[in-house]
Amino acid sequence: MSQPTIDDVQAAVRAVLFGLNGAAKRPAQRPAEVFAERLLSLRQAELLPREVREVRVAPGTIITPLARDFLKRHAIELRWVSRDEVGSLRNRGEWGFASDVQSGIVTALRRLFLEDSFPWLELKAEPREMAHWLSEAPGRGIFVLTHDAPVVVWQGCRFPSVRAASAFDVESVARATRSLGVNLLAVEPAGKSIPLLKQMSLTFRRPGAPEAPEGLISGEEP
Repeated sequence: MSQPTIDDVQAAVRAVLFGLNGAAKRPAQRPAEVFAERLLSLRQAELLPREVREVRVAPGTIITPLARDFLKRHAIELRWVSRDEVGSLRNRGEWGFASDVQSGIVTALRRLFLEDSFPWLELKAEPREMAHWLSEAPGRGIFVLTHDAPVVVWQGCRFPSVRAASAFDVESVARATRSLGVNLLAVEPAGKSIPLLKQMSLTFRRPGAPEAPEGLISGEEP
């Protein structure tokens, strides 16, 4: 085999440099989060996935000073987009709620759900009926208020269309949406305020239509 000449070496160096320059000129893909709620608070900013480097918000969204400072410190860019663009970027999904609890707090929360600008559909807190509704169309989620969240989760997970989890605060809701793509969230309202329950429901809905992570194994039909 002949030894490479100086011209060969120079050509190889030019090819490597060209490849590096070409890669530098191509903009890196920035993981983005679409935020369609009215208020972006510090708490919501802290719940953004770690890899997010851009948050797209619609005109009229209120961003608190603490949330702005948090985004700036973590090099997360704010980008204003039209409401139509927000809708096209994110599949909002369809959302229902159910309750087996009778209390003043639940009654007040139910009223908020039904009067929401993007209203929730009220369903019976019956496992087979909820599982049937979830299986009828992709991108659906149910927020369940219950006396016994572990039982509701166990009942729900018996159906292949259901990815059920329980939550006790906003952070546990966000974790369930990220790691499980939960589409049936069971919450015990006892000891929780209306603002907390409302925030938990919004955190459940914020990522858009529930979607199972790749590789997640579904259960078997009972």
